Amino acid sequence: MTVSSRWPGYALALVVLVTVWRLALLALAPPNLSFDEAQYWAWAQTIQLGYYSKPPMVAWAIAATTALFGEGEGAIKLSSTLAHTATALLLFALGREMFDRRVGAWAAVGWIVLPAVSLSSMVITTDPFLLTCWAAALLFLVKAERQGAAVNVWWGALGLAFGLGLLSKYAMAFFLLGLALWMVLEPSARRLLKGGGLWLALALAVLVYAPNGLWNAANGFVSYAHTRDNANLGGTLFNFPKLAEFVGGQFGVAGPILMAAILFSLVVAFRRNADPRLKLLAAFTVPVLLVMTVESFLSRANANWTAPAYVAGVVLASAVLASRAPRLLLASLLLHLLATGVLYNIDAVRHGLGLAENTRLDPMKRIRGWDKVGDRVSALLAEHPGARLLADERKVLATLTYYVHPHPFDAIKWNPGGQIHDHFDQTTRLEPGGGSYVYVTENPGVPESVIARFGEARGLGTIDDHLSGDHGRVLSVWWLRDFKGYGK
Repeated sequence: MTVSSRWPGYALALVVLVTVWRLALLALAPPNLSFDEAQYWAWAQTIQLGYYSKPPMVAWAIAATTALFGEGEGAIKLSSTLAHTATALLLFALGREMFDRRVGAWAAVGWIVLPAVSLSSMVITTDPFLLTCWAAALLFLVKAERQGAAVNVWWGALGLAFGLGLLSKYAMAFFLLGLALWMVLEPSARRLLKGGGLWLALALAVLVYAPNGLWNAANGFVSYAHTRDNANLGGTLFNFPKLAEFVGGQFGVAGPILMAAILFSLVVAFRRNADPRLKLLAAFTVPVLLVMTVESFLSRANANWTAPAYVAGVVLASAVLASRAPRLLLASLLLHLLATGVLYNIDAVRHGLGLAENTRLDPMKRIRGWDKVGDRVSALLAEHPGARLLADERKVLATLTYYVHPHPFDAIKWNPGGQIHDHFDQTTRLEPGGGSYVYVTENPGVPESVIARFGEARGLGTIDDHLSGDHGRVLSVWWLRDFKGYGK
């Protein structure tokens, strides 16, 4: 057996080894939770069909892994690592289905060490589940199309994957843009519009997604409004620096070599008489990249918002370069493995280079020390029996809800305006009465308007355990009693 014939086996072995590496990190040395992760964990304490800013899949996944393995940081993040591994295996199947085992192997290893994936595997967000569903939907589309436009089992599988993707993140809707562009690029694909299979898939997707749609209807369509607000198209338009930052960020998300390979492969795919298989993959790569690039210019866009584009993009680059320039794919793989090693051993690398924790290159600076803050606030709450945790910022309240023990699930957000900007505004309310509170704020000093609304107020000191060099702000802690109401 030649080395080339063994390569798919080596590739799958690498996927397994990288996954085991990540699982070991989560089990032995998991990073602290960010405030978004802590908020998702708080959501998972109550299983619902929707939440303020996101569909429910991330909370459901956390509920499942914490039910099995406890509520440690590693258990909370676990499903993210597993989802990315599932995506890599789906891309292996997709590359093999469309081309051969060699392309599938390159796609799988390309995905599992993608820089954004290495970071995302250590963080619980909505993206991993979206990407798994996107990869599954693309695979099922290819299988369904090969069997024809009539109803078959693969159209049903596509609908299920699409619906679950929408329950993971609303960006799954971009899949329809890819489908439309494919039909524009490849006239033969339009025959699918005349068969029942595609329409069955779309109907099933709507049915699977419907519970979250009904939840939104019962809650003022709050998740849709949040998604719309994230676009921020009412702000300053035509921002060239943001555009440059976003475009440069894509070379960080995919890695410089692989990103260049994807761009080259798109040029190949859009040539006249290009392989129809490349056109399909290009169709599911371009729309998200284009929409988000335009949005970054008109307003802003986070670099990771393009993540769905790289599902097909990695397979596309693997298909084009596997025979033309496999050494480039190998160089990209080795570079990404090195970057992953640095990321997963950042403290050792930082100490070896003599860099302090406050360096801008420290990716952990925003989450360091919040476990210590939780211990401090836990002690203060224990010293004031019956007091409830009160905070005026989502990130503070979410993080402390996790790191304070016992968990203060009755914590309240200070919200004098009464507007709904986050989950805690939606689910908590401070009522007038004689109760007491431990109030934690990042605001420099406590505004007189807050103190004036309570019958008694006493400063409990400050907390700076969470600060990484000059990053972050000191927390002020106050004991308050007898809330009079927000007033006018």
